[in-house]
Amino acid sequence: MAAVVCRLVDGLHHLECAITDQSSESLTSDESAEPNWNQTKLLDLSDSIRAGLRDGDISGRDSEKLSSFLEAALKDEERKYPTLDFDMIEYARLDKLLAELIQFGEIIKTSGLTPELMLRLRVDISQAKNLRGIWRRRFMNIFMMDQYRCAILIQGGRLKDVSFNSSLDYDLGKWQTKKVTCPVSEVEANLEFEPGHWWLNITCAERDGIVNSSLETPTKGVYGFTALPLLTGSEEFIHHNTVKYVREGRTSDMLTGLISQVGRKIRILRGYRLKSILGPEAGLRYDGLYTIRQYGFKLDSNTNKYRLELTLERATDQRSFEDICKVPKPSQLDDWALYEKLEGDKVKLLQGESSYLEWKLERQEERVDREEWQRARLFRASFSPSGVASLGEQPDRRITFRP
Repeated sequence: MAAVVCRLVDGLHHLECAITDQSSESLTSDESAEPNWNQTKLLDLSDSIRAGLRDGDISGRDSEKLSSFLEAALKDEERKYPTLDFDMIEYARLDKLLAELIQFGEIIKTSGLTPELMLRLRVDISQAKNLRGIWRRRFMNIFMMDQYRCAILIQGGRLKDVSFNSSLDYDLGKWQTKKVTCPVSEVEANLEFEPGHWWLNITCAERDGIVNSSLETPTKGVYGFTALPLLTGSEEFIHHNTVKYVREGRTSDMLTGLISQVGRKIRILRGYRLKSILGPEAGLRYDGLYTIRQYGFKLDSNTNKYRLELTLERATDQRSFEDICKVPKPSQLDDWALYEKLEGDKVKLLQGESSYLEWKLERQEERVDREEWQRARLFRASFSPSGVASLGEQPDRRITFRP
């Protein structure tokens, strides 16, 4: 028993030395006595740690950076005038980082972590509790941080130049924006939007010019490049880098304008309502360039609806999809939660309690429907040798276009 205690003490001493010696250089712009924090790197660290906590993973290089940051932040609080101010904490979501770290510690008390990881976690959680207590005493308005973020979201953030209009009759949203006209070359357009770019809704994407409409239809944005938002319908893998998109509806929903785009590259955006393992958890995300390999639609005599099928192949030499699927990041999901609350408040204020309850019910049904689809898809995939669920046999009487 004594030997075990000695090993734990030695492990703790080694861990504390590692935390003390760990440089916070990556989080500050220089190594001066007074830290000059790099808010972008702080946000990246916060997002990385919070994503890891949600996945139950607290190992890796960023966990060492977290230990370094917590120690440096506590030392900073010992100064007469601490350098970590309210705006920095708000921007980097450091309040949420501390809250989720402390909550994680309460959840995994009985987990089977290695002694070293458990000791590091205990040190980090203890420092996080101390830092949170200090901030609560120093900032009387820290409890109103989300209200402050909501104001930023509207005034100059993700909802800038976008307004709610309850009179709009549109299933995918009631937001509008002013048209923008700032044409640039295709090269500049590709630099403007990198795969992984994320918006709260398609109207925000229209504001920025990647699409020219808030409708679920292919358009050429202000940069002259065709973009297709996949907001509804479903999608399945065919094989590596190739997917099949399916939707049902009227003839006008069959995106016949894409016939001329078969064999060409277009921009693909995916929304959270899309039933696809590639779809984002929330909002709308630009997923890169795809080539339309096949276009087809047919009339289903049983439902009297048309069925569209698009075969899309992702272009190579782009940001990996494994990396893109990390978007939206935790800080972006923070904005999404604020956006949903703001939209609900707008519906209640402008349309009344009845419309608000209907809006809330629709959102809940959307979540349940998508979760059920995901469970069914994973169940089917478990019986597939390749781990990818099949779309089944191709229907007859198809109008098909190939390059």
